[in-house]
Amino acid sequence: MIPKEINLLPLISYFEVCHEGDLLCFVQWLDKTIYMLHYLPVDAFTETERQNVCHVLMELKEAVLKIHMEQINSA
Repeated sequence: MIPKEINLLPLISYFEVCHEGDLLCFVQWLDKTIYMLHYLPVDAFTETERQNVCHVLMELKEAVLKIHMEQINSA
């Protein structure tokens, strides 16, 4: 099976426009978002939904940090 090519240009543009290319700034906002999810009313999401959303955001955070570290190491 050949993976489908994904155009990440909109995501890259978002980083540039909204965070001025500062990936650590984006990571801080992800951390705040994850933290705030725990203060939503209990009936807003099921426990499984809340865990899944937090998991996706944590995976995104780890991927962005990996990209950031690769940029630092290649410089």
